Amino acid sequence: MFSDAKRFSHCPDHRMARLACVIGLWALAGIASGQVKNVTPAEMAAVPRYCPYTHAFGRSGLPDSPSAEAKPWVAMMGPTFWHMHHYCWGKLNLLRAMRSTATEQERNHLLGAVVGDYWYVAQRAPRDFILLPEIYAGIGEIELRRGRPQEANKVFAEARALKPDYSPGYSHWAEYLMRSGQKAEAKQLVRTGLEYNPDAKTLREQYRLLGGNPSEIVPRAKDGKRAEPIDDGESLMLFEEPEPEDAAAGASRRSATTP
Repeated sequence: MFSDAKRFSHCPDHRMARLACVIGLWALAGIASGQVKNVTPAEMAAVPRYCPYTHAFGRSGLPDSPSAEAKPWVAMMGPTFWHMHHYCWGKLNLLRAMRSTATEQERNHLLGAVVGDYWYVAQRAPRDFILLPEIYAGIGEIELRRGRPQEANKVFAEARALKPDYSPGYSHWAEYLMRSGQKAEAKQLVRTGLEYNPDAKTLREQYRLLGGNPSEIVPRAKDGKRAEPIDDGESLMLFEEPEPEDAAAGASRRSATTP
């Protein structure tokens, strides 16, 4: 759906014109960053706790011989773990982009790098990769920050398609719809999310704000049974981290050294 071949398929065949087109599209879409330099202990404490053991952080070992610390994460994520340093770079650049001291130009550049690094992993991960819904939702959040709602809508839809009970795939897009005055569309989306995940706190609050009563939602059956309750996307909480604005406070409470 989002392959490079499809993204660039409409570029002209003439060599120089096509090169200019490709460069322009990469500038819009975001390019995967190089290794993030001068990472501080506070920054590492604020990103997912598997990051120190991903490739390029010096403690991963090799794919055929992972370090003892990396082995549990490899077992959870499979071979995609060896691409996850890009996701960690994206998280670090997101922290830096959200600093109050970042200029608008710096913020735009960093957010573009975040999107590129997230896509780097998404394009290499299998459809059943445990963190793929989170990565798609993360891309959607950044695209909203970049003022690209159409792109955000596509990737939020991908997150929902992969994991229908993953509430951030609904709540972030619903928030945008609410701010845009599209309350009917937002209410229907939130209702669908609650049918899959009736205990999601954010969705329940959004539904109340939109005039609905969460207690009236009839949960959708899952394999003939009621869906297991998942609290606001916490099915992936093993891998979650503080929001950028809360990172400083969270850093003092987090350990970056143990899985």
